[in-house]
Amino acid sequence: MQPSDLLLSLLARRGIESEEHISAFLNPDYDSLHDPMLLPDMEKALLRFFAALEKGERIAIYTDFDCDGVAGATVFSDFLEKIGYQNAEIYLPHRDLEGYGFHESAIRELHARGTSLIITVDVGIAAASQVRVANELGVDVIITDHHEVMNEMPRAYAVVNPKLSGLALSGVEGYPFPHLCGAAVAYKFVQAALAFGKRRGLEQFLKIPNGWEKWLLDVVAIATIADMVPLVGENRVLVHFGLRVLRRTRRPGIVALARATRLQLNTVTEDDI
Repeated sequence: MQPSDLLLSLLARRGIESEEHISAFLNPDYDSLHDPMLLPDMEKALLRFFAALEKGERIAIYTDFDCDGVAGATVFSDFLEKIGYQNAEIYLPHRDLEGYGFHESAIRELHARGTSLIITVDVGIAAASQVRVANELGVDVIITDHHEVMNEMPRAYAVVNPKLSGLALSGVEGYPFPHLCGAAVAYKFVQAALAFGKRRGLEQFLKIPNGWEKWLLDVVAIATIADMVPLVGENRVLVHFGLRVLRRTRRPGIVALARATRLQLNTVTEDDI
């Protein structure tokens, strides 16, 4: 169907004028998502992650406590459960007692519990001194974040962040879309890990149906909308398909929240989120 003149005028005011861009905006295509391997340090991060899996190392997923961080924690939690990896934990700092950030005290606590690999979600890019502490303790840190680098770049084992495009951290030209939220970066990591595990012929990955990760998009959509990133490009695709998943979700927490707010999940929109 040809867009109306009014719709074309509204799109033009948003800088969307070419036939290609109009079609992409009005008809999001999951296959248009960029290759997660284009993200800086992704291959390095995957190699360290899979080495930890093979050795049975204790892995901690350290996330922020806001909606984006909790959603990213869910992405990793579901993924680790799906591959049957149990020597892992999710660490969310207490909003009041610890506050925002990647905390040295938490790093020391995780190290005392035997953690040798920490993967951050939605946090870490401003934690150069904390990463130094982790390195001194022998704990490797993979940062997945989407915030800007403000001062010193953390000397983490790997830094996966779409905002680092052009900094050539790992010899790549840069990621084509810098506006992902933290949970979406976590989703990209899981996308890449699933493909990587299947290429390696690992049994726990081969038994996972192709496309299973799309069921994680309900929480990615919530995070993308709640974190106020622009709903264009990849974000628009993630939210479009995430809302479809959300309308069918069986997550007890989301179902309970919908019931408490008298929200009909089967017709949920971005305004409801």
